[in-house]
Amino acid sequence: MKTFVTACIFFCMTTFVAASEQAPTVYDRTVLTEDATWRGFILVKGFVVVANQATLRIEPGTVVRFAAPADRLLPNLVVQGRLHASGTADLPIILTTDGASPTRGSWGGIVFLSTEKRNFLEQCRIEYAATGIDVWSSSVSLKNVSIRQSHTALLSHDGVVQIIGGSVSDSETGIEIHNSEFDSKDMSVSTCERGCVLNNSSVVLAAPKIMNNRQTGLEADECRYRITDGEFSGNTSGARIRGGEGQVTSTVFQQNRQTALNLIDGRAKVTRCVFTDNSQDALRTEDGQVLLLNNAFVSNGGYNLYNVGVESVAAWQNWWGSSDQALIGQKILDSSRDKKNGTVHVFPWLSEKPRLMP
Repeated sequence: MKTFVTACIFFCMTTFVAASEQAPTVYDRTVLTEDATWRGFILVKGFVVVANQATLRIEPGTVVRFAAPADRLLPNLVVQGRLHASGTADLPIILTTDGASPTRGSWGGIVFLSTEKRNFLEQCRIEYAATGIDVWSSSVSLKNVSIRQSHTALLSHDGVVQIIGGSVSDSETGIEIHNSEFDSKDMSVSTCERGCVLNNSSVVLAAPKIMNNRQTGLEADECRYRITDGEFSGNTSGARIRGGEGQVTSTVFQQNRQTALNLIDGRAKVTRCVFTDNSQDALRTEDGQVLLLNNAFVSNGGYNLYNVGVESVAAWQNWWGSSDQALIGQKILDSSRDKKNGTVHVFPWLSEKPRLMP
């Protein structure tokens, strides 16, 4: 009898789950003009637009699938009002394709279009989109959100984006920011072609982990930036920063295959960072105003510091892996080797690795 009851319960549960998966709530080219709540299984065909007066709430454990396009127009979710998607660690919200063989770009993504509302996503997983999150003149906060297998995981134009935790991975471009405010803490960007691409933006990266990206970990052009307590490791090129002004503090650059940190023009302050085991040059400077203070350079394959430009570099009070002047000089390229290059001021240097290191 007990076996029979257990079998009946299992059959009923299986039938219920199968029925739920086979009969989701379907939205086909729908505009939401009033507040709505999604739960269970949702199938989007074509698009769903959240009008500017409406709020869409997505409950924990909800699975939102986007149908394969019949007319080559990728289905997407467009938010002009407000999106509040709050999952949990045990019941994350999943937004993905409905295709049997998912690939990058199988659906469009979530587009925030000129919304001034407080949009919030927590414990969500976004995968196989063309652009996972696409921000246009809007504000978005993400907490423990993972975006993977996209052409571009996160894109912002004239937006305000805040990230706490979460990850971006396995995409062509991880994060791309233009003319925006971008503030992140404890995020990881890994195994993308290009990790972070930042242009003309105000950027804060607190404790980022930018690892194993196949081209560049970070590219920044004409930004105001602050990078603290970070890790750039295993990328082809660690970070290239052109123009703008900012500081890099307490960050580790290790095992990058090309230049670990390249500073071009601009004003930069690099303090309490570690450059170790990079295959080529640890740090390259190309003009601008650069101050290096209390950093450690150890076991890099190329030069510890290569001053390509004509401007001088202030590099006092750093640890160069040795206190021997001749050994220090062997790993620095400046005007002492090539008269066309600027001077690197290294004396006085530290006689041992700084204690306060990440």
